[in-house]
Amino acid sequence: MMNKSLIALAVAGVFASSAAMAAVDIYGQANVSYDAVDNDGGRDSHGVGSNASRIGFKGSEDLGGGLSAIWQIESQIAIGNGAGPYDNPGSQTGLGFRDTFAGLKSGGLGSVRLGRMDTPYKLATRGMDMFHNTIADNRSLMGIGHDIRTNNTVNITTANFSGFSASASYYGDQQGNAPQSTTGWYNSVNNTNEGFSVAGMFDSGPFYATAAYQSNSNGPAPANFFSNSDAWKAAIGYSVAQFAINGIYEKISQKNGNGDTRSWHLSGKWNLTSADSIKASYTDINNNIYDAANSGAKQYAIGYDHKMSVRTTLYALWSKLDNDSAAGYQLGWNSSGTSTSQALIGNSPSVFSLGMKHSF
Repeated sequence: MMNKSLIALAVAGVFASSAAMAAVDIYGQANVSYDAVDNDGGRDSHGVGSNASRIGFKGSEDLGGGLSAIWQIESQIAIGNGAGPYDNPGSQTGLGFRDTFAGLKSGGLGSVRLGRMDTPYKLATRGMDMFHNTIADNRSLMGIGHDIRTNNTVNITTANFSGFSASASYYGDQQGNAPQSTTGWYNSVNNTNEGFSVAGMFDSGPFYATAAYQSNSNGPAPANFFSNSDAWKAAIGYSVAQFAINGIYEKISQKNGNGDTRSWHLSGKWNLTSADSIKASYTDINNNIYDAANSGAKQYAIGYDHKMSVRTTLYALWSKLDNDSAAGYQLGWNSSGTSTSQALIGNSPSVFSLGMKHSF
């Protein structure tokens, strides 16, 4: 009887040790809002928006010598929308739709990851948008076809060296197929459905600066829009306890020589107290694709944040997108939220949104 008890304790100890070594961190975010959209003469829409709400699982294993194995599985949740329609990125809820990868990490050098993940081009300025992951996101006008998350991706990211870091990704076929080649090492004939992305960042003290470049070949852009194009951007930010201000400039050029878009964004935040802040942004795009006339747009946004705790924030915002007479940009269409406007060409949609963000 005592031998059986000893065996049971030994088995329990083995399982407990294995569980400790294979610890899994569960994390996520619930970001929901009630969005009242005015489509400027069209049918208005009111409803619950889910703004990049997510749940994720991640872990690591110490391999010795400063090297670790890392992995992550992250999925999007369309809170209030069930599975959600597949109209925009914020509605897509498949398992592992967000950053999902496995790789190796060295504390002194950086990491190598394989899987599905945000491009360095996207990450370089995503945190500089004061209204990111809401319907007032500046992606209504910026990053179209390039502010993306890609399949079949290999990424190398350096460690931070005295404030400087860099990241580079190559991504192959976006339908999930394994790379094929008849003419070289790359994905397929004519380099279709592939691209690469690089970014350099400087983050030290109150200053942040970045420059990024990305090239897509008929690949990962939503609805194949701007998908055969090159993009570059530069940005600078300044942040202290009392306030923050950011500026971004971006140019996206068609590879077939049929023009480009040029856009810029300016945003700022003023902290009234440790819990309350006001913020505002302005975004402008000049569309020169196919020499189209009157096809630019401007976006305005103002907002108020109130922190109820370290993990929970209430917010309110108003935003308007002012289209030129031949433009049809939409609020939220290229963002990570489920709410979008559906205004007609030349109209100027606006939105009032009340929301809550809770991180866990």
